[in-house]
Amino acid sequence: MKTVILIICAVAVICHSQKTCKIQNEFRLLSMKQHDSLSHRIFGYRFVIEGDFDGDGKKEKLAERLISLKDNKETDKYFITEEPWEAIDSVIANRNYSFLISDNLKIDTLRVGREGQVYGVSLLRNEGDLNGDGTDEVSYVGDWADYSSLNSWHIMTYKNNSWQELYSFGIWDWQLPDLPEATNQYGLFGTEGKVAVNDTLNQKLERDLLQWKGFVKKIKPNKIQITYRTDEAEIDSMTVNLKHPKKASKF
Repeated sequence: MKTVILIICAVAVICHSQKTCKIQNEFRLLSMKQHDSLSHRIFGYRFVIEGDFDGDGKKEKLAERLISLKDNKETDKYFITEEPWEAIDSVIANRNYSFLISDNLKIDTLRVGREGQVYGVSLLRNEGDLNGDGTDEVSYVGDWADYSSLNSWHIMTYKNNSWQELYSFGIWDWQLPDLPEATNQYGLFGTEGKVAVNDTLNQKLERDLLQWKGFVKKIKPNKIQITYRTDEAEIDSMTVNLKHPKKASKF
């Protein structure tokens, strides 16, 4: 507050007229307001799940990480701004790198997005052993810094010392549960930035997130039911044979 007063006073001294002084003050305060909007950062919710992802009979954790490649340090997920493009530009300039890492050092890193328009992940969950190979499969959805609400759900399995995609399908961002700390704001045509969440609502959002059933249901080994976005922009369900996913039939 002291800084604002000093700047206004300094401007008043150099003004040649009352009208000129008023205009100059307005421009300086507007500039400061724009800078402040970009400086409103939110660390963001970080997912951590537990399961036996490598099939050794022991449980390990898989945690979300987001670092800035400018300094290789953990970074804030969100920039709360008045204009969505400001937040997207900030993410690009920040050179975000989103990945999932295990506390079992033998398990390789699962990379989500590198130096792209990525906030991190908007969903991470343990699906259990879907294909009967003795390992827990993982679902994740990337949280992309763009205006589109179209997204993809990825089912990953750990095989031969690396993460491999078992299946994927289309969804909309608005189908996912809201995350604590900051949620998406949607407009007529897609995403319109992030909205900060207060502490009281955060607790409820985290409970709802943990209880959410998701879009993947195991029927039997190698056979699942999914809820997905069709090419006709409708929500539908279908069964998927994970051994022959192209031959999946409508449910």
